[in-house]
Amino acid sequence: MKFTFRVSPNYRQPLSTQWIMTELTLCIAVVLGYNVVYYYLNPNLGPEYAIHALSMIATSLVVAIGTEALWAKFYAKKPVLKYLTQSFPWVTALLFVGMMGVNKPLYVIIVGSLVSTLIGKLIFGGFGQNIFNPAGVGRAFSVLAFGGFIASQFPDVVTGATPNQVMESLGWVITKPEAVTAYLNQFNGLWGLFSGQYVGAIGETNTLLIMLVGLYLSVRKIIDWRVPVVFIASLFTFATIIMYFKGMGWWYPIFSISTGGAMFGAVFMLTDPVTSPTSIPGRIIFAIGVAFLATLIRVKGHLPEGVIRSILFMNMVTPLIDRGLDGWPLKAMKKYAFTIGTVFAVSLLTVSFTATTISYKEPYVPEDSIPNLGDPILFSTLPTAGNVNIVSTTVTGDITTFVIETKGHAYEAEWETDPKPNVIEVKINTVTKTIVSVTFVTYHDTASLQYATSHPVFLKQFDGLSIIVDNSVDVVIGATFTTDSVIRAVNAAIAAVLTPQ
Repeated sequence: MKFTFRVSPNYRQPLSTQWIMTELTLCIAVVLGYNVVYYYLNPNLGPEYAIHALSMIATSLVVAIGTEALWAKFYAKKPVLKYLTQSFPWVTALLFVGMMGVNKPLYVIIVGSLVSTLIGKLIFGGFGQNIFNPAGVGRAFSVLAFGGFIASQFPDVVTGATPNQVMESLGWVITKPEAVTAYLNQFNGLWGLFSGQYVGAIGETNTLLIMLVGLYLSVRKIIDWRVPVVFIASLFTFATIIMYFKGMGWWYPIFSISTGGAMFGAVFMLTDPVTSPTSIPGRIIFAIGVAFLATLIRVKGHLPEGVIRSILFMNMVTPLIDRGLDGWPLKAMKKYAFTIGTVFAVSLLTVSFTATTISYKEPYVPEDSIPNLGDPILFSTLPTAGNVNIVSTTVTGDITTFVIETKGHAYEAEWETDPKPNVIEVKINTVTKTIVSVTFVTYHDTASLQYATSHPVFLKQFDGLSIIVDNSVDVVIGATFTTDSVIRAVNAAIAAVLTPQ
């Protein structure tokens, strides 16, 4: 008698592995294809984005398939074509590149795809035997190896901060309504975040599309619907706790599930049957654990994102979960419910405590970064027409607060294809007719000049100035356009007070 042995996991389902991986590949391609088309059709972006995104995808595919082909020929000693059709290297390649920002140079994609395939997959024995999600390994390695030193291969590709990077710089808390509006406007509002109307990772931005793809995969029983649903619901709940403690609006939990690769990770990464628990209760605990860790990493880890790191950590815990639930009878629903409830309750309590320790974080200004001031410039020399937009006006007693969008250096730089305005808050005492304060809400000009133009040495010049006479302040040397943008915002606020409509 001949016995056939196969490496775990082993479970029955009507669809063949070949067909499952084919449909999964097509679904990932649809998500990546959306961004390529979005880049091409967006008048502020253009073909350069689309071409570079396609180059990144092609590079990742070539490296992954080539690596596995060489492995099959020289190490596994198996027919290359047959090995590739049973190993599906293109899935790892597409998942990896989907988590990479469009500004990444090709050498980063080459190294990351190689690490995903070789380190994350092949050294563990190949398809179905890896401990960690291979694409996640490549993504984590790329961040650790290159980090902030990654420069775009194309100088005209916008490398602006992602929604989570901006939120992280603010301490993951925004309570002022005008500041929330200014923040969301950078990314075309909450709907813009949800529908992917901003530049980010090639496969992560369009949450709505990924949700629809996830629904299709669930209906086709290619993925276990419980995993993404529990993960997103948990992430939403944890963000709601923070919202409640910090007095923020419902935009915050919606933002939490719409950015940072949350939906991409939920649909394509957490549902990997090889690196997640085998039982349904185990997968639910796995999903809650990823959501819990992702929330902690976001708000306390001083990092803009935590989904991939959380997935990799929970991959490591997967054998422990399986062993802990091993031998439990399928009918022991109360025991499962108690265990899952305990994990969720502990996570809620921890997030609740953590929420009390975070607060809005003012932009950091080093003590040794005192700007050099130059010649004075009169307010009257800088007209506001076509350059400013008052976003909101709030009256509190004698003080009127204006939040104003003002065009700065980004609109003068030829290399900037998608300029965004600076957002300035101007407070004016309408009784004494004096300026109370001028501060940056959001900065979009040259990053290296942010500390200088946000420094009190420059901004404190406005404090106490009369709004009924023509005043002047000294410009920041080397930041004339940004200085002008601040003065224009002040002029707009003064005009709104002196000539109310």
